[in-house]
Amino acid sequence: MEQHYYKFRSLQNLKRFIDIILNERLYASRYDELNDPMEGVYLTNPSNGYIIQLLRAKKYKTKICSLSEDYRHTLLWSHYADGHTGCCIEVSAVNEREQPTTVRYIENIPVVNDMKEGKELLSHKSIVWEYEKEVRYFRKTSYLHIRIHKIIFGLKVSEDDYRFYEKLIHAINPTIEIRRINKEEIEYGYI
Repeated sequence: MEQHYYKFRSLQNLKRFIDIILNERLYASRYDELNDPMEGVYLTNPSNGYIIQLLRAKKYKTKICSLSEDYRHTLLWSHYADGHTGCCIEVSAVNEREQPTTVRYIENIPVVNDMKEGKELLSHKSIVWEYEKEVRYFRKTSYLHIRIHKIIFGLKVSEDDYRFYEKLIHAINPTIEIRRINKEEIEYGYI
């Protein structure tokens, strides 16, 4: 069965948003372009200079397309969808053989004493990011080709903007489902 994941987006850069819909692709970043300054960090003996250089090169060549398994967490909407004024795009990878890696959330910085794949070093994050329920597609190229199934707009998107985006998206691809998220769906963290 085809697995669906979620990409949160601001609507501030209309060109990038249209590029996603028109070309059915998501950008894959280098690890040092991601928002976590501890991305790909590890501990090792400073005398492992050769290993450090090789690992740095492997990490630098690896592109990452980050997605979430969940669209309901309020912090995802706040951090990645411009404070609930953006959207969440439900997607699946075009190449079904291409499988994402589930991010492992850990409490301690990993220790590396031998060669590891750049992908392995980029498959963990601090436990503080656990709410993201992140999966990563590792790429050698800058884009992941996707199918767009649905676009969900945030609570704070105005009615006029919603109607504008709905017409725009359906003019490009009328098969994409478009809707708003409702307050009952969002996980706010209250018991």
